[in-house]
Amino acid sequence: MILIAILIYLIFIILLFIIKPSLMFDNNGNVKHYNTKSTITLDLIYPIIAIISYYLYIIIKIISNN
Repeated sequence: MILIAILIYLIFIILLFIIKPSLMFDNNGNVKHYNTKSTITLDLIYPIIAIISYYLYIIIKIISNN
C-alpha cells in the first residue's frame, strides 16, 4: 500500500523536472545549487514533496475506506 505514496512522490518529481521552475533551475535547465541568490533548491524540495505525497496517500486511504 505504501507503494502508492512512492508513486505519488515519483510523479511529483518527474513533473518538477518537466516543468523546471526558474527558482530551482537556471536558463540552461541545470539545477541551481544553494547560494545567496537561490534559497530554494532541490535538496530542500525533496523532503517537502515526500511529506506531501505521504499526506496525500493518507487522505486517499481515508477516503477510500469510507
